[in-house]
Amino acid sequence: MTAAFPPVAELVPQRPPMLLLDEVVAAGEDGITCAAQVRPDNLFVVDGRVHASALLEYMAQAIAAFAGLRARADHQPPALGLIAACRNFELHAEHLAVGDALQIVATRVFAGAMAEYRAAVTRRGQPLAEAVLSVVSTAPPSTSAGSPA
Repeated sequence: MTAAFPPVAELVPQRPPMLLLDEVVAAGEDGITCAAQVRPDNLFVVDGRVHASALLEYMAQAIAAFAGLRARADHQPPALGLIAACRNFELHAEHLAVGDALQIVATRVFAGAMAEYRAAVTRRGQPLAEAVLSVVSTAPPSTSAGSPA
């Protein structure tokens, strides 16, 4: 049985055309899985392709969706989060094509004034990108289990 999640637009501060995620597929205490399809109107599309470096934004939006779910539990709006550091960013493809279906997974490693996540993007089960992201949030500290971002 799968849980129903709110639309991504209710969880993140991004709005079209910058909103890249389609839906939250799964979420737990320390992580989230999201899905996205590369669409022709994607801001990063050039000549029918997206450079794989844009996957960093997909990972950041998955983290934002996770933080948004936690904020929602506290009856708060989504907060702006900022990437403070990106380590071990590895790309396993050069480009994405319009129509590619992506799965984005972000797992919280720790939280506090800054939170750290391990994030990865796959296409048809094949790794496209991975990174460790440190994120700070503009939101006040959370009262739900753990910290906001």
